[in-house]
Parts: sequence; structure tokens; C-alpha cells
Amino acid sequence: MSQPPTVVVTLWPQAGYVSQVEQIIAREIDEIRQAEGCELYELFIGVDGRVVLIERWSSREAWQAHFDTPAIERLKRDLTPLLSQPAERVELYPTTA
Repeated sequence: MSQPPTVVVTLWPQAGYVSQVEQIIAREIDEIRQAEGCELYELFIGVDGRVVLIERWSSREAWQAHFDTPAIERLKRDLTPLLSQPAERVELYPTTA
């Protein structure tokens, strides 16, 4: 895809861990926002306890490259034990219509 991707990541913390998940992400968010190609990286908490990240990247390559950064490695390490299921990622592109 040549268009910039928007990515929606949904995390389902185990019961009682929403605040801890939010704190872990908040600790890394500034570093992630400084990654090359990051145009948007915002954290949201759903009323149902889900944690949602909405990301926009200048290219798919930039988005993929950020998976190898220290901040993402720390997130994977620290968040995985607190989640009730694996993270769900949806990669989206604007339509041409």
C-alpha cells in the first residue's frame, strides 16, 4: 500500500489491570510518537475496559519499522502478562472513492 496507514490496536486487560496497562503505555508513548513516520499515536480507554491505541503512520514501512524499537519491545514484555487475550491490530487505508 502506498497510502499512509491508520492502525487501531485493541487491548483487553485482565480484570483490575486497566489502570496498570494505561500507565505502562503512557510511560512509552512520547518515545513512540518520536519514531520516524509517526503522525498520530493516541491512547483511549473504553467504558467496557478495553484499551485502544489509534495510530497513523507516514507509510506502512514506517509502521512496520517501529515494531523493532526499544519502546515497543518494552510494551510487549510488560503488557503481555496483563492481557486476557492477544492484542488485536487492524491496519486501515483510505478508500479511493
